[in-house]
Amino acid sequence: MASDPTSPTSPISPSTPTSQTDDREATREWLETILETYHRSLSPNADAEIELREWIVSPTGGEREGYLSEQLSVSVSYSAFGRDYHAHLLAKLLPQDPFNRAFVIETLFDLREIKFYTEIKPALEGVERQYLTEDSLSVIWSPDLYYAKHKEAAESILVLADMCQRGFKVQDLTEGLTVSQAQSALTTLANVHAAAFTLEVKEKKPLQERYPYLLSMEQATESFHCLVDRGLPLLLKFLESRKDRAAVRETLVRYSGERTAEVFRGVLAPSEKLNTLVHCDFWCNNLLFKKEGDDTRCCIIDWQMVTYGRPAIDVAMLICTSLEASERRKHAPQLVSGYWDAFISRLTKFGIEKEAIKFTKEDLEADFKAAQAMSALVVVGSVDIALGNAAREERVLELLTDLMNEGVL
Repeated sequence: MASDPTSPTSPISPSTPTSQTDDREATREWLETILETYHRSLSPNADAEIELREWIVSPTGGEREGYLSEQLSVSVSYSAFGRDYHAHLLAKLLPQDPFNRAFVIETLFDLREIKFYTEIKPALEGVERQYLTEDSLSVIWSPDLYYAKHKEAAESILVLADMCQRGFKVQDLTEGLTVSQAQSALTTLANVHAAAFTLEVKEKKPLQERYPYLLSMEQATESFHCLVDRGLPLLLKFLESRKDRAAVRETLVRYSGERTAEVFRGVLAPSEKLNTLVHCDFWCNNLLFKKEGDDTRCCIIDWQMVTYGRPAIDVAMLICTSLEASERRKHAPQLVSGYWDAFISRLTKFGIEKEAIKFTKEDLEADFKAAQAMSALVVVGSVDIALGNAAREERVLELLTDLMNEGVL
């Protein structure tokens, strides 16, 4: 991100709350650029004649803050084409912390998410419009893009619609997802997976070639391995006081070093049967939910790790990380079956018959079993968000115990 606070393409530093009076002219130019770009994307040949009325730019709350980006909440009233609008936006910028900033730049997490919104999402929506009937088109499944700019190692700005201002909410991690929320998330996921698979089949071009910036198996393995190297010692130390979980500790000790990398490589390696775009970080904190009557809608966010691989990676990640233990045990088979049915149903609507793909429900279930091991290790690597919270601690330990007893670990 450019350091000059007066640049029209640079927002005010997110470290300080801003208002209608702080750096007003710089903020005005920045917002006008964003809104003009957005309306030009909707009406390329028209001049929107943006006129700002009131605006507030401020840091987001801790709930949505992450180490991969700094985030600003933007509320703006303006006119365009002579009509009045009020927009709630979320701006994602490079982290201010030097270590996190260098990590994001090196791994291209920021560029990958920008490319997802500027190239991948439009292509998926395009293939849906081309092959699906109006009543089958997806409702909003990821935020609308307003503006994106990337300058290597210097500037990264992604501005999206703030879905939390449209009634969507993050489900509390301690409570975990309800079965209805998990079903909605997996159905939405199945639609995305099916659109990506269809794009590859219909256009006869591998997605890895079409989108060379996708997170590679090697990059994903290294990132997850680093995560486990950080989290595993914390969990092993915690387990020293939990004699009732001695078997779990003994099992986890074996995952120090190369064995962890082998698990990640085995799951992240593309299948010989069926692959698609994979979110690769598909858990409740990257999902937003909205209740509409009897229906639960799901919106998927944070696409920095999008990759190419087995669909079961996302399915296992959600079920292992985001359900309370008793719900996971009771409903996991039903949720996997529900995902499969939604995926196949969607492919059929795209004109791809079940018999035409070399992939079965049994293949999905086999991949799911292997992907549970990967998901468990990701949980181990992220255990710092559980330690100190008794309910979260028990959920982690119950997951590891179950997978150990099932022979997955």
